[in-house]
Order: sequence, then structure tokens, then C-alpha cells
Amino acid sequence: MNTKSCRGWRSVILAIVGLSLAMVACEGGSANQFSSISISPGDRAVNILVDSDYVVNITNTGEGRNLEITDVVLNYTPESADESEQGPAFILFKGTLPATLEPVSSSPSSKTSFTLRYQAPKDGKGRSATVTVRNNNTTNFQDQELVISFDGKKCRPVLDVESRVEFGFVSLGNDSYQDIGLVNTGTCDLVIDYIRVEGESVGHPEAFTVTVKGNDYVGKSDFEQRMLPEVVTIAPGSGVMWGALFAPVDTNAAGATLVIHTNNTEVQDGLYFVDLVANASGPKLVVDPNPIDFGGKLIQKTAGMMVSVRSTGDEPLVISQLALKEDTSADFKMEIQGLAAAPTPENPVTLENGQAIDVMMTFTPNDENPRDNDGKPIPDTGTLLVGNNGIEPNAEIPISGYGVTVDCPKPVIVIEEGELVKPQTLLHIHGEQSQSGSAGGSIIKYSWTVDQPDENKFILLPSASSPTVTHEVNIGGEYTYCLDVCDNQYCSSDPKCGGSVCKTVKVIPDKAIHCELTWHTPADTDEFDEGEDMGADMDLHFAHPFAAMTDIDKDGIRDPWFHVPYDVFWFQPNPEWETPNPDGKDNPSLDRDDTDGAGPENLNLDSPVAGRVYRIGVHYWDDHGFGASYPRLKCFIYGEEVFSVDMSVSGTAMYKCDMWYAAEIEWPQQTVTLLRNPDNSFKITKGYEEPSFSAIGGGGCE
Repeated sequence: MNTKSCRGWRSVILAIVGLSLAMVACEGGSANQFSSISISPGDRAVNILVDSDYVVNITNTGEGRNLEITDVVLNYTPESADESEQGPAFILFKGTLPATLEPVSSSPSSKTSFTLRYQAPKDGKGRSATVTVRNNNTTNFQDQELVISFDGKKCRPVLDVESRVEFGFVSLGNDSYQDIGLVNTGTCDLVIDYIRVEGESVGHPEAFTVTVKGNDYVGKSDFEQRMLPEVVTIAPGSGVMWGALFAPVDTNAAGATLVIHTNNTEVQDGLYFVDLVANASGPKLVVDPNPIDFGGKLIQKTAGMMVSVRSTGDEPLVISQLALKEDTSADFKMEIQGLAAAPTPENPVTLENGQAIDVMMTFTPNDENPRDNDGKPIPDTGTLLVGNNGIEPNAEIPISGYGVTVDCPKPVIVIEEGELVKPQTLLHIHGEQSQSGSAGGSIIKYSWTVDQPDENKFILLPSASSPTVTHEVNIGGEYTYCLDVCDNQYCSSDPKCGGSVCKTVKVIPDKAIHCELTWHTPADTDEFDEGEDMGADMDLHFAHPFAAMTDIDKDGIRDPWFHVPYDVFWFQPNPEWETPNPDGKDNPSLDRDDTDGAGPENLNLDSPVAGRVYRIGVHYWDDHGFGASYPRLKCFIYGEEVFSVDMSVSGTAMYKCDMWYAAEIEWPQQTVTLLRNPDNSFKITKGYEEPSFSAIGGGGCE
């Protein structure tokens, strides 16, 4: 811009300023009297946290002129049906308006505020809204309609934990140990900062101990809040295992409650409760089947299913309600067998052990159900309410079913070991309860699939077409099992049917330290086969700080590998390190040694000792003629993966007799450090053979 142009623009700007001052004068003020709106916090684009209140304070930072706040307006339209039940995602609390604010220079306490409350909808999706503050600001006319935008987070931390852990009957002098699995089924990090292990003194809460990250919390009757030295953070879709021990003080029933405080504001005070029960007696309710799932049924036809409401406890079970919940689909009906009227609190039905009430549930779909984006039917749903005097006084049994135009078979999956297990569990997965779509028909074909971590090189046995299969889950992660079935007319995979049924099992290490070694050998065309010399043989090593052998890697420090007893590997899988007690939890174990390719090999240590630095190594014992192999090493601390190195990513291969000094674990810091050479390469020593180990009969590198 040339000088002449600049002078022209200057004249225009002076004219605008003069006009503004004239307008101020016309409104009854002088040029140094003005109102100015200020908000605190000052952000006009806000990311609001899930389920929280955001407060905005408004002040007048002008001089000699009052600021008039005439209105505060929320611009938001609910987007889902669940907002009509729990309320809209955004709610505005705007206080008393209009409000007159004097300048803070003359009246520091003159202010007003509004609060925007955000509660995340149950659909897990985020929401956006704006708030407009209407005022007479004179310093910037655009701010007379000051707009603040809000984006509500969509993430929801949700803790899935058993509500009751039973230890069974434990005689005096013995104890019982149970795992407590905690899984975050939400969409953002779940944080646990304190727990309580509490109970009435008559219930002997002191007989229960809960272990979290190596720290023991003994039950108390004074309801003491126990802050965790380090918060437990569980990522979405992940979980941890805590231990619980019961050591009885007498033969009476005992109980305590584990109270877990989380950052989930959708539950009252963020608290979850787990009842710890031992040597208990009383009434017990069993509903079979549970859930009540009809699967796909022909439209305009009635399908029936007998449901048993049974007493299995050692005290009478009192049924005070048998009814369908109000929001149950009208396509479901129930008829109680053998009773003139349904049980009520005024006229309950008492069942002794083994006695039952039979309930005929029927499903009459009016139309074919709509499908979701994956082509799966969206089922009709309902709930059977069972009021009783047992452990769960108001039991709710889910009901589901969907209408189809053909008689479809229904796959049913039952996993004996449950859906949260430890590594090295052999799962027994049943499909024989699957149902034919036609009366009197039978299932003639089963088809199983499994989606598992790449490192778990195990197949379904005896075959993927068997009614019942077994599967080894030796690597931490998720395993999804799906089943399709066929009868004489249709398969569940037919387009008009509902498709396969799937169940997911989470495999979560439950030890303080858990490490897994797997490996890939390119020349081994079938890494699933088993037998002598059928694959490469790599070995996992886990060494105590006391382990000291020959300095074969020439770094000036004695190597820890092949030390007896302070190196855990195939030769000594269960050494005694810290205590002579064979049941001591401070001794490690190698729980799996694989000699024919791929792995895994797993080692575990329940109770690491403070001040120890543990060493992890991998030795290529014998390639059995297959040549180069690429190891993958993972380590978990209290079920959380903290270390993962896959040599195939960097293209670094190991060869017969190579020794990889991989990492060190410091305790109680819980840090796992990858070790490298000065040139940043992996610490691999060629031709590694410990002479002292060979001398005691351990053999050499073959």
C-alpha cells in the first residue's frame, strides 16, 4: 500500500472513531464512560467434561457505565430418545435476570454467573451447544451477543466388576483366594483412587484381605478410606485383576464389602460395591434360562419357552413378585404354571430347596424386525421381574427376540470358564444348546470361528465343526468366538436369519509381573504343528539380581543367565528365591515352555520384592534347521501391558545360540526398561553358551 493510500484509510478510521464517540455521547455518557463485558474462564470454545457443571462468571470491566445483562440463552436440541428419560445433555441455570453490573473498579463484588450442566447421553456420543449472553457492552458491539460454544465429551468410564465374590465354605486353619476382575467397558480411562474394605464387626471383615498392586488392605469395621499409593488407571476395553483372600476366624458366616471409588459420575458418588462372602447360608434364586432369548421366530406365530424359577439355597426362598417390567415389548407374554395368581408381597410363594415355579414365556412377533448397519436384527426386549428374599432381592431377567419370515435355527454359546480368565486357561466352549427353528428339528451342522491375538497360535479342537470345542488362550488379549448352526431347513447365516452369535473372552494376566515370549520363524511354514523338532526353540529367561555367571557379553559385568537357582528358564521353572515356602508368592514360575515353534512361553511373579531389579532375556536354544527367527516380548504389570517389542518390526533376526539381554524391571517403581547397546542396537550376543551350566549337566547350545 502506498503512502497516499495509507492517508486515505487513516481518514476513514478517524471518521469511524469519531462516530463511535458521538454515539456514546448521544447515549448520555462521555468518551471515557463505557461498559465492557468480561467472562471467567475466558474461553469462548469450551470442551466440557463428562457429567460436570461449568460455571461462567460475568463482570463489567468498563469505566463509569453499568453493564446490563438482559438474558442468557441456551441453543441446544436433544438428539436421542434417552435424553427424554434422563434429561437433555445440556441444562442451563442462569440465575436472576436481568442483572445490572457496576464496573469492578468501583464495585469489585458486582458480578453475575450462569452454570451449564452437561450429562453424557447413554448412546456414548458427544454433544455440542452454544450459550448467548445478551448485554449492552459498548466497547465491542459484536459482544452484545456474546456466544460461547460447548462441546461435551462422548467418553464414559464404566467399571464392570462382579457384585458378589463367594469364597465358599472354608474350614478353620485354611484360607481361600479369589480373583476380582475389573474391566472398563466405557470409552475413556477409568481411574480408581481409593478403596474401602469394610463391614460390621460381627461379620468378621478382618478375615478378608484385598490386594491391589502388591499392597494388602485388610478389612476393618471402622469404614476407613484407603488411598492407593498410585491410582489404578484402566484403559477402555482393558482390565486388571485384584486378589482377595479369606482366612476364617470361626465357622460362622463372614462378609465384607469392597468399596471402589472411580471417576464414573454416572453412579452415585462414583462408588462400586463388591460383596465378599464366605461360609454363607441362606435362600438362593436361580432362573433358567437366563437371559430369556427367543432368537428369531416366525412372524404372526407364537413361540413358547418354559422358564424355571428355582430355589437352590439351604433356607426357604420367598418369591414376592413375578411380573413383566412395564417397558417390556407387548410381543412378550407370561403365564405362571400351577398357581392361581402371581406372587405378591401380600401373598408370596415359599419354595424349599429344589422346588420351582414354572413360567411359560411366549413371543409373538408382529412383523419382521428392522436391521442395524451390520445386517443384524434389532430385537424386541423386555424384563422378567423376580422379587425374592435372596441375594438379589429384585432380580431382573432380560428377555429378547426378533421376528423373521423363515424358521431360523438359533446358535447358543456357553463358555464354562466364563468371559474373564487368566492366560493359560483351556476354554471349554459349548454349542450343543443351540436350537432348531422347526418343531422337532435338530441341529445338523456347527461352524465355529475365533478371532484371537496373532501370537496365540492355537486352533479350535477337535475341529471347528464340533458341537463343543476347546481352545488354549495363552496370550493376554481379547478372543471372540462365533457360532453358526444349520438345521434341516436353514442356517443361522442365511440372509433372512439373524446371523452368527458371538461371545468375547477377555484374557487378563492376574500377577504382579507377567511376561510373554512368542516368535515368528519365516522358514517354518506351519507354526501351528507340534512335535519334536517341528519348529524353532526359543527360551524365556527371568533373572534375580543375585544371578551372576560368566561375562560372555564382555560388558564388564557378570551375566545373569543360566544361574542356578537365580535364573528362571526351562531347566528350573519353579525356583525358590526369597522364602523356602513352596507356596510363597515371592517366588517366580515359568508356566509354559515351548520347544517346537512360535510359543508362547510365560513367566509370572506374584509378589516382587522392593529394591529388586529383575532381568529379562531371550535365548535361541535350537533352530532345528529353520534358521532365523524374530521374537516378540511383552510384559504386564498387574494386568496392564507396559512393554512390547517385536523384532520383526525392526527386521532384527536372532539365530541359533543368540542371547538377547532384553530388559530390566525395577520394583516397586514398576518400570520396564528396554536395554540397548551404545549404537542403539539390541543387546544380542552371538554363540552364547554358559560353561558352568553345561558342567552341571544342563547341556549346551545344540
